[in-house]
Amino acid sequence: MKAEEALDYVSLRLKAAGVEAFDAIAGESESAGLEVYEGKVKTTELNVSRGIGIRLFRDNHPGYAYCEKYSIEALDLTIAAALENSYLTGELHLRLPEPAALAGMEIHSYDPAIEEVTFEQMKKFCLELEQKAKTLDPRIKNIPYLGASRSTSRFIIRNSQGVHLEKKSASVSAGLGVVAHSGNNRKMGVYSNGARSFNFDSDYMAQTAAERAISLLDARPIPSGDYPVLLTNRVASQLFGMFSSIFFADLAQKGQSRLKDRLGDEIAVKDLNLVSDPFIPEAPGSMLFDGEGVPARKIQVIEDGRFVSFLHNLESAYRAEVEPTGNASRGYSGRVGTAFANLVVPVGQAKISDLQQMEKQVLQIEKLEGASGCSAVSGEISIGAQGFLWEHGRMVQPVDRITINGNFFDLLTSIHHYSDSYSDSFSSVKVPDLLVSGLKVAG
Repeated sequence: MKAEEALDYVSLRLKAAGVEAFDAIAGESESAGLEVYEGKVKTTELNVSRGIGIRLFRDNHPGYAYCEKYSIEALDLTIAAALENSYLTGELHLRLPEPAALAGMEIHSYDPAIEEVTFEQMKKFCLELEQKAKTLDPRIKNIPYLGASRSTSRFIIRNSQGVHLEKKSASVSAGLGVVAHSGNNRKMGVYSNGARSFNFDSDYMAQTAAERAISLLDARPIPSGDYPVLLTNRVASQLFGMFSSIFFADLAQKGQSRLKDRLGDEIAVKDLNLVSDPFIPEAPGSMLFDGEGVPARKIQVIEDGRFVSFLHNLESAYRAEVEPTGNASRGYSGRVGTAFANLVVPVGQAKISDLQQMEKQVLQIEKLEGASGCSAVSGEISIGAQGFLWEHGRMVQPVDRITINGNFFDLLTSIHHYSDSYSDSFSSVKVPDLLVSGLKVAG
């Protein structure tokens, strides 16, 4: 049975059972990849998954269930499980979306040519990448991480109101991690990226990974204290991604965001703007509709420093008595959550070289080490970091074995300058380099 046939069957059975409202999701995905080490393929992997997820409403009580087989027996059991589950849940007066016009634009999320990328092509590219990285600098001694992969996915949603929507996406990725030696010092530099076509620049990738490793050789700590901190666009994007859930209405309603009851307040510097933008061509977070079939739209979350909108799914919007924003996140095997489409902070006008010399001393953070000391609920930041110390616009030493401490909510009010560029990474979070204050350094 195909996905469409499975959805047809589920819809007919639910209507025959007298279910007043429901939606069903079919999800299918396939990924293939390999890792290479010392000129040989180390591992290969091929993953295929598919399933149907059902959410139904019996007397306004929701019931959820899913299965990973498209057989009549499996679908009947899933429907029965969802009905049984509805006897355990509280009332939820939720109105499912009706068919509506979607934005008339092409987001370029799927190229069928990606499905034709073979293991042999990925292997050839990895071997080329390995050879180029090894010959760049005698200090590069090892390439422990090297691989490539492709993935495709398909998502279909159907509901009792007549919505029937489908989206497909496909992407490829490749990356390497090189280890450079200088005496007893060792540093790893990593460069990986994704794209909508298998057209990576092996020279650029090898050179970038090598530079990231070599530039941090002989790094050492700096004295503890307060420093103006330059968060590179990679690091700034990583931090905003870690704390993105503070803007999700469903979590705020559960008391898991300090922004609860803060709509309309100034929570950031006056020139900070932050949006959820689903219409960036080829970006991984782009979409025309969300996980519940609500048309996607651009949402201004922070406007000139003021918090103007939470991101909503249907349930959180119902509880807040507002319209959904089209930010529901859902797979066939899970319940509904919330997510940014693409989280975007607009760029400024300064070059990163300008930011490096705006203060007498500037600590540039190039790399974060783990996130166990960070909490999106409290906003606390405590994380290991590596980077460079600049004095009077001149890099004086690479830095490691430091911890940066602070709070994300304070960070929003301590941004002084923005660079004019984003990281080139295939990411749904786009934040430029930021020069900030208020972060403490433990050396």
